[in-house]
Amino acid sequence: MLSNKQQAVEKAVNIAINKLKNINIKERCKLHGLEISTDNKIDMRLFGKNISLDINDFSTDAKASDILLVLHYLLCDIPVKKTGELISFREFTGGQFYYEPFLSKTVKPLINKYANDIESIKKCMGKFDYEEVKLGDFGAKIQSFGPFEITLIYHLGDDEFPVDAEVLFDSSFKRIFVAEDASVIASRICIGLLF
Repeated sequence: MLSNKQQAVEKAVNIAINKLKNINIKERCKLHGLEISTDNKIDMRLFGKNISLDINDFSTDAKASDILLVLHYLLCDIPVKKTGELISFREFTGGQFYYEPFLSKTVKPLINKYANDIESIKKCMGKFDYEEVKLGDFGAKIQSFGPFEITLIYHLGDDEFPVDAEVLFDSSFKRIFVAEDASVIASRICIGLLF
């Protein structure tokens, strides 16, 4: 039996699919630079794994919560390009109100597990597509899918300051995603780094 959360995700997926049935999906894919294979599938990287999304019925082997994000992207009718401007979760509508729960699902578990052990975090980064950036004591741009990546910035602790970390988003996220989607993307990556 599905939990209430799983039922809500399944319902949201069905709503998104019904909306997508009313658009020209091939044109939408072209708008977003997504290629459709000869067997009508979109092949893409999603959280460090290869997935195929059938454009006939939007079936895939990805988790429902993950594919919902891709469906929201496909519903966007404007091209999305990275701006290079990093924003906090607080800058999403409702993000200020949900900031503490966001931290509890993203950076706090990382800090609790790794503390000052950056080398162990780096070993787990191989699960995702990422590139290191020169921010904090360790920084990485981590790809979720398409043009969407989060920036994880990790600060080592010392006698004066505790270990700290933050997750930032390219401002282009706000064109597609609400705070809940941004939280799912960030927590999916941060929780993935714990195992």
